Amino acid sequence: MNAINTHKINKQQLVAELILASVTLFWGATFPIVKDAITEMPVMAFLWVRFALAAIILAFLAGRAGFATLDRRGWMTGILLGTLLALAFIFQTFGLERTSSSNTGFLTGLGVVWVPLLAGPLLKKPAALGSKIGVCFALTGLLLLTWHTPWTINFGDFLVVICSVFIALHVLGLDVFTKGYDGKALTFVQIATAALLYLIGSLFFEPVSWPQTWSGSLICAFVITSVFATVYAFWAMTTFQNRTTPTRAALIYTLEPVFAALFSIWLAGDRLTIIGWFGGGLIVFGMVFAELWPLFVSGKTVSN
Repeated sequence: MNAINTHKINKQQLVAELILASVTLFWGATFPIVKDAITEMPVMAFLWVRFALAAIILAFLAGRAGFATLDRRGWMTGILLGTLLALAFIFQTFGLERTSSSNTGFLTGLGVVWVPLLAGPLLKKPAALGSKIGVCFALTGLLLLTWHTPWTINFGDFLVVICSVFIALHVLGLDVFTKGYDGKALTFVQIATAALLYLIGSLFFEPVSWPQTWSGSLICAFVITSVFATVYAFWAMTTFQNRTTPTRAALIYTLEPVFAALFSIWLAGDRLTIIGWFGGGLIVFGMVFAELWPLFVSGKTVSN
């Protein structure tokens, strides 16, 4: 009987991990797709339409029962987290406009290594030695990924690095403030907040705030980014992440920059130099190292 139960648990975990891997597939695909879409309309106009579509879907999914869990603190938490999310995506998308989609994918992944560093001063949880070593690998990778002679960091790359810091702050906020609230309802508040901020920014700073023409590629971009990279990704994470271990989930999420590079080569024709590939690999290695370090020092395996 125990063997049968163990088999069922392992099968459930495998299915959950495959679904989480599909999330990183959609995340990675968004980089070249969004880069192409923002050639057809301004950045903030694209972002507010994308997030508004996702917010509408999330509102239906949350329903009255979900919103009933949100008190005043819940709404304020959602607005705060939504503002952090909006800042992350605005820096990411403006950065993507100015650098390659493969670079954007790798540099966005730096958020994984910023989390333990920021947890020290903000949450009084000092970073472990493994996290610090992982950051060293990732920063070395950043240097090689953006290598020029003489070395200067591309402005777009710099914007994406700032994006990764806001992603880390958003992750820490989710860990601290979200307990006791319905996930879909709270995510709706975050996504709706971001959509509203983008709409205001678009109305004030951009000549066009609504697509003048709806090309097939633009519609495809909205479907993938709104439905799959936002709504589906959130549903998958909240439903299946607790069926595997946090370490395994974190390792799965490091596939995002890998898929971003592959899709960028396939869809956008990006080309990385050997040094660039090595730099991107070091960033991913730094992320993996930071996650695996606690298992190394405790003598456990990844499967625990």
